[in-house]
Amino acid sequence: MQNNLKVLPFVPKFVEHKIASSETQNITAVMFEYLMAGNGLFIRAKRREFSVCLPVCREPIKGLPETTGGIVWHKPRIPSYIWQEILENARIGSDSIQFREDVYIVFWHEATNQWCWKNIGKERSWARTIADDSLSEYGEACIELHTHPDGVIHFSQADDRDERGKFRIFGILIDIHSQNPKIRFRCGVYDYFANIPADYISEMPEGVLDLNRYEQLIKKAGL
Repeated sequence: MQNNLKVLPFVPKFVEHKIASSETQNITAVMFEYLMAGNGLFIRAKRREFSVCLPVCREPIKGLPETTGGIVWHKPRIPSYIWQEILENARIGSDSIQFREDVYIVFWHEATNQWCWKNIGKERSWARTIADDSLSEYGEACIELHTHPDGVIHFSQADDRDERGKFRIFGILIDIHSQNPKIRFRCGVYDYFANIPADYISEMPEGVLDLNRYEQLIKKAGL
């Protein structure tokens, strides 16, 4: 008897829900996927520069294998001089008295096979800047970073609104005119954000304080 069943091609889903096993190592969703593991619920996504696995809930689930959160880079790690150049550009573009926010992107340039950065701010003010999203580099940006006024060390509600719906790494650069500038990164997977230490991305220039790592150390020390 002839078998007339046709094998349908694999069609990836935009969003997937998985339970951790040896068969769920690869990220197959077009946008993102939820993974239930022994050490909690994770959200995973991938793009050409990196893959990410971030904890959503840390509630343990008995009987399931654990998974490891973090970022896996598919390109070389970003060199520290990128951040030094951005810091110097930000200092030139705004003084400490009449501060104006600025916004930058970091992207992988395929033709030269290296990381590049670009200042894309427009309509700048003390507490807000708008990215020029008409630039072709903006759509390909891996990291979007903007400066904050002195002492404003957290992402704002306006930042949350502006950064929703994107899959990339976001950063804020604070106290740019001080001797101890500060930086904070988070990874945005569409509507979900998670703070990440700077060493997930690259080494920082000497003198730049990674706020997320610093706060982790303070919490661990019980201070």
